[in-house]
Amino acid sequence: MLFEFKENKMIVTSRWPLLEKAFLRFGMPVAVVDLESTGGNLYEDRVTEVALVKFEQGRVVRHEWLVNPQKPIPQFVAELTGISDGMVADAPVFAEIAGELFSVLKGCVLIAHNSRFDYTFLKHEFHRAGIGFSSPALCSVQLSRCLYPQFYKHSLDSIIERLGIVVEDRHRAMADVSALCDYLEYSLSEHGVEAWIRQCFRLMNPKPLPAALPERLREQLYGLPDGMGVLACFDGGGAINYIGTFERVYSEVSALLDAGKVPFDWCNTEEVRFFPALGSLHAYKIKAELVGHYHSGCYVSAKNLLKTFTTVRFEKGSDGMLNAKTAALKNGVADNPPTGLFANKKAARRALSSWAETYGLCPAAAGILPDGYAEDAPCPVYVSGKCDEACGRSDEQVLAFAHKLPVLDWGKMHEVEITETDPLTGKTIILHGMGGALEMDDGLWYFDKDLPDVFKAKFKTDRKNIKEIG
Repeated sequence: MLFEFKENKMIVTSRWPLLEKAFLRFGMPVAVVDLESTGGNLYEDRVTEVALVKFEQGRVVRHEWLVNPQKPIPQFVAELTGISDGMVADAPVFAEIAGELFSVLKGCVLIAHNSRFDYTFLKHEFHRAGIGFSSPALCSVQLSRCLYPQFYKHSLDSIIERLGIVVEDRHRAMADVSALCDYLEYSLSEHGVEAWIRQCFRLMNPKPLPAALPERLREQLYGLPDGMGVLACFDGGGAINYIGTFERVYSEVSALLDAGKVPFDWCNTEEVRFFPALGSLHAYKIKAELVGHYHSGCYVSAKNLLKTFTTVRFEKGSDGMLNAKTAALKNGVADNPPTGLFANKKAARRALSSWAETYGLCPAAAGILPDGYAEDAPCPVYVSGKCDEACGRSDEQVLAFAHKLPVLDWGKMHEVEITETDPLTGKTIILHGMGGALEMDDGLWYFDKDLPDVFKAKFKTDRKNIKEIG
């Protein structure tokens, strides 16, 4: 084996010749990665060591860094990894190595044993440093399960023991990376390059981008982070041809492209831009601003494309009084929030009757008598003896209580403030919702068919950050 040392990297040749050749078939560099950390909490724990072996165009380069986690390392973790507080006291914090590490990993397929851990930790650390990170990733645990289904255990310890791999400093990051490369080399020799590569591509998550994509788009999409926000696609004239909200934009877009479910017209897309958000509702507020600014369509998700929602509008009738009319609620920006939100017209009419009774409104004057009731028939409320002669003040009452019409899946709430917080940076935003719509900074209101699901999820899982104001 030959070595060449350069700063914190070491160029290696001849240890994994089969991997070197196989990875050339991936069409992009490959980084086999291992991290050590202060613990397993993806949001609260921090990285203490990064090690990787990068395969690129026939060259193999090792990189490794100790990292100051800016918090104490628990004793049991220090005993497991051999990394103590003293060892990292003078090491750089992650933000100080982030630029160099990002340049090493950019454009790579990331391979790790339990890649969800390493990929997510890296993504979170880069996010704290103000860098959006994503990459195609392959979990070697899943690969082991596919290639060796006869074995029950697939931890790196089990693989090392089963294959007799010699490892020094077990649980130090570079030792684990080298052991993982040894295992990958062995599995490749056993199963052959075609079957091995086929399994690798099947298991990658996030997925690599299709080769058929124009190079201009591939480069831009590979530059996307894997976080929450809005993706906007622009044609050659600068007009938007797609706007979508995503929780993990690169993962979701690459999966859609891999499945042939292209969410945008990539043939006519010249540029993609990503707008990061602090949470799911914040993403819709950003989407609303883009819809308003570019006068574009709303581009709702396929699952809600055919869904319809009903609201109530109060219009002057032939008698000069406000009458309730049910109407389909349209996607887009409006001057006012919806007056109630319902799954269909029948539910809206039923709610109107209950609303009128609750607030002592005249159903005849408000135009919410039962369907088919003859216009020249005597008022049923008067005939029943329950009339309190409210007709004369009906308009005032309707306007006073219109905002009390129910909102689908909101329970008894009609107007709310919802706080969203980025769990990694602590940044917050307060969003104002009413009638199923979201208020924009200019006082206009935005609704689309996807928003009810977002509000519903918030009410179900995030009650502590919701303030009822009406």
